[in-house]
Amino acid sequence: MSTVIERDVIPSGKALGAEVTGVDLSRTLTGDTLDFVRAAWRNHLVLLFRHQSLSDEDLLRVADALGGSQATGSRQYFVDAGYKEGTARVSRLPGISYISNLDDDGKPFLKAEHASGSQRLFWHTDNSYTETPPKGSLLYSIQVPVNGGGETLFANQYDAYDSLSEHLKAQIEGLHIRHDTSRNTAGGKRPTQKLPASREEVEGPVHPLVRIHPDTGRKALYLGRRYAAPSSYIVELPQDESETLLDTLWTNATRPSLTWAHAWTPGEVLLWDNRCTLHSRTQADHTQPRELHRTLVKGEPIIGA
Repeated sequence: MSTVIERDVIPSGKALGAEVTGVDLSRTLTGDTLDFVRAAWRNHLVLLFRHQSLSDEDLLRVADALGGSQATGSRQYFVDAGYKEGTARVSRLPGISYISNLDDDGKPFLKAEHASGSQRLFWHTDNSYTETPPKGSLLYSIQVPVNGGGETLFANQYDAYDSLSEHLKAQIEGLHIRHDTSRNTAGGKRPTQKLPASREEVEGPVHPLVRIHPDTGRKALYLGRRYAAPSSYIVELPQDESETLLDTLWTNATRPSLTWAHAWTPGEVLLWDNRCTLHSRTQADHTQPRELHRTLVKGEPIIGA
């Protein structure tokens, strides 16, 4: 006789994050179950679902239930560089991306610098370098290193904004950040891209530094990701003032009291809200297989504060 696990939400005890039990994501989310997941997601920003067995099509169905799926912005760079669909870099389904250190033979890359799925990742928000960033991300673990590493960390950007002084809130009201398209999340150059040498050479959309969440009405910092100048700058400020202000905001946004970390095991799904969180990743052992599949939940136009 199979055991039925009661549906529940177990908070992490940190500034964000909760485990959801009793929900099988391989089944289509409808009715009360969908409402339950949406409410938990709205309240906790990041949700963990353990003991899942999913296909890529299952992941896409979950995204569709939550608002639709969208292809990652980086996919086209690899296609333009000549990578074929169904390889280690480009999935056969446009809505799925591989977070992996495996080559086309299914083995870990021998060199650490080639194992992008093992590298440490800077704090960031997924696809902020696109005109309409995704509202959410779904990441499913298939293989992870047995000795740990590759943990995903999250930071609550509602609390990051709320904790600012009134003076600083007034200072950043109405400001915008240019989000550089040329680098990946590990800081490396994307295929076919050229690194900018000046502000004028930075390509990418401009988004509000503070955004309003359409479901909760709360304000959150929206920093995107940060690289060495001149990338990712505040458009209304001179370069030195932009760098000083971003130093202050990033230090506040990622302080330990706002964070929660997850150490992966196979068969887990994390669902997070890109509109009010940042996330990063610790380095993993590049000699051990690490394979996760991700889809993005379709976003809506950003509401600036």
